Amino acid sequence: QWNETEYVDAIIGVLLLLDFLARLWINRRPLRMVMSVYGLIDIVVIVSMLAPIVGEGLAFLRVARVLRLLRSYTMVKRLRQDFPWFRKNEQVIMSALNLGVFIFIMTALVYETQHFTNPKIGNYADALYFTVTALTTTGFGDILPATPPAQMASVAVAVTGTLYLAVVMGLLISRYTVQ
Repeated sequence: QWNETEYVDAIIGVLLLLDFLARLWINRRPLRMVMSVYGLIDIVVIVSMLAPIVGEGLAFLRVARVLRLLRSYTMVKRLRQDFPWFRKNEQVIMSALNLGVFIFIMTALVYETQHFTNPKIGNYADALYFTVTALTTTGFGDILPATPPAQMASVAVAVTGTLYLAVVMGLLISRYTVQ
């Protein structure tokens, strides 16, 4: 049984799919477009919008809509024009937003892959706790990955997260250091 939001998501998803297919058709290098970061983000957004058609399993990918919105040159240009504070801190804002999206996606992946096999990850809050402890390499040990693929995912989250946090902190420090 679908609700109104899922109908709207499906309609928007079909429109985005048609837009993507049209851009793909007119592009001189369609494979390059698909394999670009923004092409992959477009695909994730389209899949997330159409997820209710095949089941709710991929609905967590809807956070990628934020990345799609940030891709909009018009929106970022408008923010730069209208808000001097945004213009001055754009790099920091974008980095912090990307970090939040990264944590949300990793948490969703942990939850979707672990809540059936790991009794200690029973809800989204448990998955968030696990993700943040893996991301920051704190690893309290009270929630452990239950399967070898989950263990490898935890390693990926820890390594990627550490590198990403280093980049964000470097940007913050360089931005606010008095020169």
